[in-house]
Amino acid sequence: MILTNEEYAFQISKQIKDKIYNKTYNYRNPLPSERELAEMFAVNRNIIRMAIKELVNEQLVKRIHGKGTFIIKTDIDDSSIHFKGMTELLQEAGYEPTSKVLKTQTRDAGYKFSKIFHVPEEDNIFQIIRLRKGNDQPISIENTYLPFNSIKDIDKIDFQVYSLYDMLTINKIKIHDIRHVFSATKVHNTIAKLLSCQEASPVISIQITSSTKEGQIAEYTEVMVVPEFAKYYTDGVVRHGEFHLSSQIL
Repeated sequence: MILTNEEYAFQISKQIKDKIYNKTYNYRNPLPSERELAEMFAVNRNIIRMAIKELVNEQLVKRIHGKGTFIIKTDIDDSSIHFKGMTELLQEAGYEPTSKVLKTQTRDAGYKFSKIFHVPEEDNIFQIIRLRKGNDQPISIENTYLPFNSIKDIDKIDFQVYSLYDMLTINKIKIHDIRHVFSATKVHNTIAKLLSCQEASPVISIQITSSTKEGQIAEYTEVMVVPEFAKYYTDGVVRHGEFHLSSQIL
């Protein structure tokens, strides 16, 4: 029986999926190139592209232009909580979402973060700054902080590819509570430019604190968000079991 290209692609996607789940292809690593996969399965690259598209649609892998196709999902899962990512939420609302990591760095906790994370002031904190857009329209700037030692090799992770919550799950850190504090503020200088806002334009400031069941603060994020998009920062959590979400307006 002669298989169609679509049938070949489906079978190849199934074999690649098996290799992901049995960890032949490891999480946080790229898949072999299209050329290598084409040689491996003795098919043309068009069939390989179709197979990879299947995996992208299943949200097992993610294509990053100029970098390759990366595994973004494994059999490790936290069934007590499900986060709809900003990408999924914006897509449901009819937007084409994009994000860009503007900066990552390691810094001292200092007084402020020593109090938030209950660590000495000289401990290292890891910072991720991300700009989010929908339909190429700036939505928000996220400043995320977490203890440096909470995620293995955190300074080597490409957060343009992998989400923070994926990394927390892989490192067996389970989020139990998320607290949002909303307030109104105005943006200036660089932040205003990044959000394509006029100087002193009003925005919503959100402080997001995520903690484990034991009360350990897993991550703390400060968000500057264009007002009409603020709701997406609370719509992303689906409650299961004992999970709690609380919000406060200042």
